[in-house]
Amino acid sequence: MLEDFSYSNKIMFGQQNAGHIGVSIEAKDGTDSDCKRVCGKMPAVVGIDTLSFLGYEGKMDDLVKIVKNLHKAGCIITLSSHMPNFAMGEDSFYDYSPNNAEGDPAHRIMPCGDLNSKYLRFLDLIVDFASRCVDVEGNRIPMIFRPFHEDNGDWFWWGRKYLDDMDYVRLFRYTIDYITGMKGIDSFAYCYSPNGFITNREDYMKRYPGDDVIDIMGIDLYHDSPRKGDGFYRKLSQSLDNVFQLAQLHGKLTALTETGYRALDTDKGYFEGLSPSGNTIKTWFTDMLKTLLSCEGGLRLAYMLIWSNFSDSQFWLPYVKGDFRHELCDDFVAFAEDHHVVMAPVLGIDSVV
Repeated sequence: MLEDFSYSNKIMFGQQNAGHIGVSIEAKDGTDSDCKRVCGKMPAVVGIDTLSFLGYEGKMDDLVKIVKNLHKAGCIITLSSHMPNFAMGEDSFYDYSPNNAEGDPAHRIMPCGDLNSKYLRFLDLIVDFASRCVDVEGNRIPMIFRPFHEDNGDWFWWGRKYLDDMDYVRLFRYTIDYITGMKGIDSFAYCYSPNGFITNREDYMKRYPGDDVIDIMGIDLYHDSPRKGDGFYRKLSQSLDNVFQLAQLHGKLTALTETGYRALDTDKGYFEGLSPSGNTIKTWFTDMLKTLLSCEGGLRLAYMLIWSNFSDSQFWLPYVKGDFRHELCDDFVAFAEDHHVVMAPVLGIDSVV
């Protein structure tokens, strides 16, 4: 029974890049977001990525300021890493190449590999970033670090197609040992997040890096080409229950680390996130909340995070801009105002830097 557990029945809402990338925002310093402009509050959890270190989605100096402002607003930061293909040459740090496995980077970046020193230079960027992200008292700002996500897929060079289970575990553990053990970064909690659906608990655990390094067990799971009665919510519930039961055995928190509505409707135009209009489920956010509250694995989530609002043709959160109000805005407001949903505690702040 649910009452037998001491977990909260509230779920923190999060969005990727909410502090510095959006359709409607003017300030890109962590003080504004499309979310805030729709419902009046910042997300409780804000995702950032190492892509913002070297220009792909920003620059490190700016990202440090953004994190400080988000922390002041009470937001929790989760850092993902779409790592470049380190076999792609000296300029690979500046390119988007995680979906390119050419040159076998997964094995060559390990100790004794010819790309190991290059990989350590990249990890040093993460160490430098974590060291610079401090609060007003000089304490390091805690973050959730989520590397090598969706590892059971074949679209990233660290996926199962290119790196077997044991080598993946070795890579994950080597990375954490370098950042925490060798470099002394103690402000990270670590998250393991394969892609869903999760129908087999044993398969989920095959690439699990270990209780001594993992703090959060999550999944990435998007609702593709949504239709009423398509079975997504039932399979989501099953997946979350499976992950939660594993997390209980291992003493970990759980999270829906990436999710969102992906229209993928080629008839209306290919929209990776929400469609600008004509979405088939206009109550997606409240439907999602009902699903999460109806199953133990959903109710006990620490947080759920939807993806980024990159542009008016690639966005996951409905937005308001000028005279345009997206057709899911009212539904998102109802979702955000539900007492089970936690947003950032501070309504608005001025920049601290």
